[in-house]
Amino acid sequence: MKPVSRKVLPNSILLQNISVGPVIAKITGSVKKLGQQYKDASVVLYNKANLQPIAVKKPDINGNYQFLGLNAGLKTFVVALDQKQQFNAVIQDNVVPK
Repeated sequence: MKPVSRKVLPNSILLQNISVGPVIAKITGSVKKLGQQYKDASVVLYNKANLQPIAVKKPDINGNYQFLGLNAGLKTFVVALDQKQQFNAVIQDNVVPK
């Protein structure tokens, strides 16, 4: 057998590394469709300073999502996309982790 060398590649170029500071904050929320909890969505957290995505989550069975371990001073916005493409995306601006 031929020896194989492996090297670690950086994270995806679409996601960014955030400088580490006071990592005590989180963002939580829920996704609703026509007033009912909705789980078939993708929720993307963006850095407002450079418009780059930080993380992508799927809501749980009850439509709730959370982004943990965030910098308390980070300015973000959240975009929820309907995976079934029946409704337009929803944006929540000026979201600050607490």
